[in-house]
Amino acid sequence: MASKLRVRDCMAVDPATVGPRDSLQKVIELLRRRDIRSIPVIEEGKLVGIVTDRDIRQVAPAYPLFRDEAEIRRYTENLTVTAAMTADPMTVSPDAPLVQAAKVLETYRISALPVVDGQKLVGMISVTDLLRVFVEQNEEAEV
Repeated sequence: MASKLRVRDCMAVDPATVGPRDSLQKVIELLRRRDIRSIPVIEEGKLVGIVTDRDIRQVAPAYPLFRDEAEIRRYTENLTVTAAMTADPMTVSPDAPLVQAAKVLETYRISALPVVDGQKLVGMISVTDLLRVFVEQNEEAEV
């Protein structure tokens, strides 16, 4: 069964996105609100990058352990997504076998991959999505 699953069967659809000129504070708020670790960066309808909680920590070292929330907020409101994002990120097709996405996530030690159909972002597939499938399949096998 697992070998038949495709990325489209397990991906999160309609992911949160940001633009390259948005503030890092907006990214931080989205990460917290959605309880996610990465957000695709879209410009003119095309995927141009990805920004992760790790990227933000590199440019705003106090994130997420704020000593002075107001000071950090001022700092991150003045930084744009471009300052932290990884441009031209690795992607996967919605029709790719799920195991292919898992291999990329494991090999590069990343937590999520944008799913693109041509140039269009259609979803995100994360380590958490893969673990959910693994748990579901193994619970079924125990019955």
